Amino acid sequence: MADVIKTKISKGFQTVLPSEVRNKLGGEPGDEILWSIVGDEVFIHVKRRNKADPLKGLIGAFSTESEDDATKNIDNLVND
Repeated sequence: MADVIKTKISKGFQTVLPSEVRNKLGGEPGDEILWSIVGDEVFIHVKRRNKADPLKGLIGAFSTESEDDATKNIDNLVND
């Protein structure tokens, strides 16, 4: 069974992200909270502002047989 954590809505329609949720999802000041409504249920997801893109580590990680510059090739296709 899922843990149930209660918070209240303030007069300004604000609520607190409980520490249990922040710790589990890794929320930090400046992160975005994405709210998904499915039927009568609401799901949240923390979108980290400073989270590193896992694909950036792959850039240049593998050697290729050619010296093609993918960015230049895409620019040429778009600008032609």
